[in-house]
Amino acid sequence: MPDTLNLADRLLALGAHYRELGRAHDAQNVLARLLSHRTLPADVACQAQIALAEIQLARRRYKKARRHLAAALQAEAGSARLHYLMAVACREDDQGNLRRAAVYYGRALELDPADHRCRGEYGLVLLHLGRTDEGLGHLAKAQEDAPEDLDTLARHLLGLRRAGKLDEARALLRQSRFRFPHHAKFEKLAAEFQFQILRQEQEFARLQSEQLTDGDGPVLLPFVRHAAHDGPPRPALFRRAGIRKLRRPDAGGPGVKADEE
Repeated sequence: MPDTLNLADRLLALGAHYRELGRAHDAQNVLARLLSHRTLPADVACQAQIALAEIQLARRRYKKARRHLAAALQAEAGSARLHYLMAVACREDDQGNLRRAAVYYGRALELDPADHRCRGEYGLVLLHLGRTDEGLGHLAKAQEDAPEDLDTLARHLLGLRRAGKLDEARALLRQSRFRFPHHAKFEKLAAEFQFQILRQEQEFARLQSEQLTDGDGPVLLPFVRHAAHDGPPRPALFRRAGIRKLRRPDAGGPGVKADEE
């Protein structure tokens, strides 16, 4: 057993080293070799599964990522981080399952209520699912918890715009100018936001004009997808925030049923 542990530790370290060098393919081969050992300690196997899941997420191979995350969750069911990554893997697929993603987001927040990024992404997913008040509530709470974070502000503004609350969005943007004076990234965010609002208002005005021209016939308002799934496989807002590098999850916690493919 000591020889097995020593080999396992070396392979795990080698896989991490290859990842740091950007050699994901080599890292994947080493980690797969590591998992082929039948007597592998559970904690080492879990770390290998997590590393492989991160590699597949970076490659946008979400189905494979979910398989590795499902295996890791069997050992670390109390890890908020693993539930968050599973939510991302469910959300980002070409035919992303947002209802399934919402379940994992909710579980991640139960385990780590202070994760403002997870809360903001959860809010956008809820908006897409039609749970508008709940989604906006999570976006506002994320903004309250991280007032200095521009990505959190961007999600909140986007959620308000997608919900049609343009006056509230403008007010939030005005208030935020005092928090980010002469901030280049904020100015870019503000310019993009104002451009999107202008397009949204022009489209609405065009439809109103067509309604007046055509008489009393029904009018189809433009369908605006929420940023939780705004063009597969990776919506712009979530791409900007990125996926954080995984830290080793905390052991323990109540068990939940792992994701199955």
